[in-house]
Amino acid sequence: MYKKILCAIEASPEGKAVLKKASELAELHGAKLIAINVLPYTLIPKDYQKKLQTEISPKIEKIASALGVTKKNTLIKVGKPYQLICREAAKKKADLIVIGTHSKKGLHAAIGSTATGVANNAKCDVTLIRI
Repeated sequence: MYKKILCAIEASPEGKAVLKKASELAELHGAKLIAINVLPYTLIPKDYQKKLQTEISPKIEKIASALGVTKKNTLIKVGKPYQLICREAAKKKADLIVIGTHSKKGLHAAIGSTATGVANNAKCDVTLIRI
C-alpha cells in the first residue's frame, strides 16, 4: 500500500521509538523509509543554524542507521517543522508521514502543534505515534 514513508524524529529516545514504529510499517509495506529532523530555529543567524545542524547530525544519523535508514535518506532541516515536513514529503513523493505526538492538555497539546500542522497540511496520509 505505501511505497515511501517519511518519519519526523527528534534526537531523543522518543524519536527512536517513533522511527522504530515507522520502520515496522515500512517493512510491512515494503516501503522506502526516510527520516527527517527539523530544527525550529528560523530567527537565528545562518552560521548558528549550520552549527546546530552539525551538532545534531551525528545523533539523528545514529538513530536512523540503527533502524536501517541510510545517511542519504536522513534529512536535517532548519525552519518551521510542520511546513518543512509537509514540503519534504511532497518533494520525496511520500505517501505516508509518521510523526510522534505528546499527551498533554488543550487542542494543540493533545496531538502537538507540529503534529497538528502536519495532519492539517499534508497531501498524504499521516500516522500519529503516541509518545
